[in-house]
Amino acid sequence: MLTVLFYVLLGLGAAHFIYERIILPSIRLHYRNQLFALRDVARRKIIDGGSDTSMQAATLVHDSLNNAINRLHLLTLPNKFRAQKRMAENHAIRQKIRREIDVFKRCDDREVVDVLFKSGRILENVLLFNSLMLLLYMFPFVLAVWFCVRVIKTASSLVQWVKGRDLEEAIMLLPDTQVEKVVYA
Repeated sequence: MLTVLFYVLLGLGAAHFIYERIILPSIRLHYRNQLFALRDVARRKIIDGGSDTSMQAATLVHDSLNNAINRLHLLTLPNKFRAQKRMAENHAIRQKIRREIDVFKRCDDREVVDVLFKSGRILENVLLFNSLMLLLYMFPFVLAVWFCVRVIKTASSLVQWVKGRDLEEAIMLLPDTQVEKVVYA
């Protein structure tokens, strides 16, 4: 049994190494190239000019894409939970983000807003791929917890069913014709 566990852990270690060191960098490069293309669209909008609100939004998108390109490796589930917690606690950061979101809401250039939404979808995909091994490792535990919860719910409903007094009440309180309908029907 210990030998099997050793080989399973060895296989998981090899799979983790292959994914983290060979496959995942290629996936990140693919999405990084897509972000470069979106950044070029934002850069072209800045060069072409436009209204003040669209220029401000395009500059903000351009700078945000530069940040995202450099920080793709930080998009993991633990970092996401940590960031959500710290942002909920820090009012100044929330205010800064709200101000920048207001810039996008005021933007009259649809192409700049589309670049923002496309980059958001790309970052969601990167988050999924960066956290894929964690999700795979957690799957057996989640499945075990789900199974235990289902067993407890089933046992609880079975106990409630056995404790129920429906049959006793029907036999004691209903006339014979209705008892036949309840018990024999």
